[in-house]
Amino acid sequence: MNMQNAIRHAAAIALLAGAAACGDSFLTGGELSTDPNRPTQATSTQLFVGVQSNIWAELQSDPVRITSMWAQQFTGTNFQYINIYEYGVSEQTTNGFHAALYTGGGLVDARKIEKQSAATHDSIFLGIAQVQEALLMGTGADMFGDLVYSHALTGQANPPLDPQLAVYDTVQVVLSRAIVNLAATGPTNFGPVPSSADLAFGGDPAKWTQLAHTLKARFYLHTGEVRPGAYALALAEAPLGITDPANDFIAVFSGNANEQNFWYQFDVVQRPGYLTPNADFVGLLQSTNDPRLGQYFNADQSDLSDTRLEPNFTQTLVSANEDLLIWSESAYRTGNPGVAQAELNDERALAGLGPVSASGQALLAAILTEKYIADFQSIEAWNDYKRTCSPNLVPVVPGKKITARLYYDASERQTDSSIPQPTQQPARNPNDPANAVSDATGQPCIGQ
Repeated sequence: MNMQNAIRHAAAIALLAGAAACGDSFLTGGELSTDPNRPTQATSTQLFVGVQSNIWAELQSDPVRITSMWAQQFTGTNFQYINIYEYGVSEQTTNGFHAALYTGGGLVDARKIEKQSAATHDSIFLGIAQVQEALLMGTGADMFGDLVYSHALTGQANPPLDPQLAVYDTVQVVLSRAIVNLAATGPTNFGPVPSSADLAFGGDPAKWTQLAHTLKARFYLHTGEVRPGAYALALAEAPLGITDPANDFIAVFSGNANEQNFWYQFDVVQRPGYLTPNADFVGLLQSTNDPRLGQYFNADQSDLSDTRLEPNFTQTLVSANEDLLIWSESAYRTGNPGVAQAELNDERALAGLGPVSASGQALLAAILTEKYIADFQSIEAWNDYKRTCSPNLVPVVPGKKITARLYYDASERQTDSSIPQPTQQPARNPNDPANAVSDATGQPCIGQ
């Protein structure tokens, strides 16, 4: 389903949940309290479907297409995508993705699952919902910086923004709690776990736990530029995360109407010709005979590969490749080049590549280049560029800087006076000061 359908679906669930509670009380306990013939309150499983759809939209619709242009993996080639590619950004660029952090399928529904699961003492489902909350809000901090979080859903008029680093700190706390809850083994902890509704993990607590550890490592990494100790924290988490591609966090699409891969919907159905592979990114893959060239793009490198444009293509959202490369980079930055080399080569093996032998800055360059390639179709390519200035990209418009932050949605600013006017918003987020040099090359950073 496309972004709008995903949010409409989640919003419908939220409306269902907000209806008056059923007056009959002779059937109570867990999801028995819902009369399937007279639904008045969404079950946790129904809410989960909405949150799952919303997460897929946040990670695979406009945000990744836009940031992939700024990371120069795609080129904007038609209408507004040319303007965005050339760093034309406004309050409308995010197309509702700021609001979607909170509304139906967002934080409001994740918190409802948490509340309902806690009430039935189902710690497994509670932990799953907490991982979903953390993924949403951590991604929001990546894109927008300061966010309404501690005061969200309190009914407070004009709730204040939490500083971005405080949002990341809260996300880490939520993930730690999720890991504890997912390890619970009590008699009620295997109640209405989403199971078949969970198209990524089938409700498997071990896989959700691995995802939680990888997300902890990811978000620690995102603070590494201003918190050097974050790399040691990421290094502690990555070995506990997703290290086997069989456990990748994925988005699954049936291919039926409104249940199609986001890239198929955009590139084939809705906006053909708006995006093309970036020539420099293609050249990078060609220069090393990287097998991913044919996996990512079609034969003449004019579009995504036929496989990736199938309506039922399974899209990876958080991968073992990312985790192993976080492990590798974090080991390098904390003085463990041997571990860094080993984990880099483990990841390269997953990608169908042979091992490399490097040391010093050449090793860091190899790690960052591999991560740039492996994070294709993920906003992590842009996040890593902002943090490391690697690759050392040249802005596509002379005299401009590569966009490092998205504006808040206009609709959110108009309903919350705590959100500043666009002219008062920073060009970069607090976790992301401009780099003086490229970490990979040691040369002056061109695009920041």
